[in-house]
Amino acid sequence: MTMLDDRARLAVDAIERSIADQASAAGFAGFAVAQRRHAMWTGAGWALAGSAVAATLVVTAIFTPSPEPDVATTTPEPIVVTTAPVTETTEAPSPDPVVTPEVAPATEAPPTTEVSSTTEAPTTTLDTTAPSLTITSPEDGAHFEEKVVTFSGSTEPGATVIAGGKWEATVSEEGQWSIQLVLSVGANGASFVATDQAGNETSARITVHLDPTEPPEEEPPPPEEGVEFTALATYGSCELNPPYDVYYGTADPGTKVTITSEHGSGSVNADAEGNWEKKVIFASAPYGETFLVTVKDHTGKKKTFEFVSWAEG
Repeated sequence: MTMLDDRARLAVDAIERSIADQASAAGFAGFAVAQRRHAMWTGAGWALAGSAVAATLVVTAIFTPSPEPDVATTTPEPIVVTTAPVTETTEAPSPDPVVTPEVAPATEAPPTTEVSSTTEAPTTTLDTTAPSLTITSPEDGAHFEEKVVTFSGSTEPGATVIAGGKWEATVSEEGQWSIQLVLSVGANGASFVATDQAGNETSARITVHLDPTEPPEEEPPPPEEGVEFTALATYGSCELNPPYDVYYGTADPGTKVTITSEHGSGSVNADAEGNWEKKVIFASAPYGETFLVTVKDHTGKKKTFEFVSWAEG
């Protein structure tokens, strides 16, 4: 059998398989029709066996089945059978099943310590942070009546605090500082600068006030020098026992005025305005006898008065 015969045979086999599939779809009622088609296609296939078919044989047929008794009339769809060139293939052996290995839990490797072959020189961090500085006393805007006021606060331990650019405050190991400053009357600006050991600075400033004190009461100025000396007697006589009289007048402020008689005497200083007054008792004055009373200032000026006692017994 030639190669063409083999190809024709293969085409017929393909047609038979297609017809068989169609017969199954049509059911048992179409079995006789399929048998006849098979016989006809078998003869046609062998008749074409001798033809010079190079690669492809296409056969198209439209069948109209004859009505069969007691069988439902069915118009089958036209069947198109195409035979393609047959290529002989060899099935490759099934590969062995692939087994995926299970992954074991990862185990951390022990840490390794790297040993440097060289020794790096220690690095020094430059301090560029300014120190803290607070003023806790007195409050900004405070008023005082005393000139000496204590200022205090806190700063970074080891730092220095300078007041007014020239006075250094006392700073404890904990950074507490204090200093006393003398205020002037009115507003006083108190400024402070804290400097740490690296040279960083922080400044702070407050304003306090020294209130003026009330001026002391001024003593009235003394009367001018040369107040005229005057002297007067109030009664000139007396009925009381012991008898007395009151003398008064003016003289230089602060100067002494003297009153004298043979039965009684006294003295007094003129006040700031130059006024003076003095009560003189005449204990030994005789009843009904008149005697002289002399009033004299510090310059020797004098006035003379008469006095008589009417005091009985």
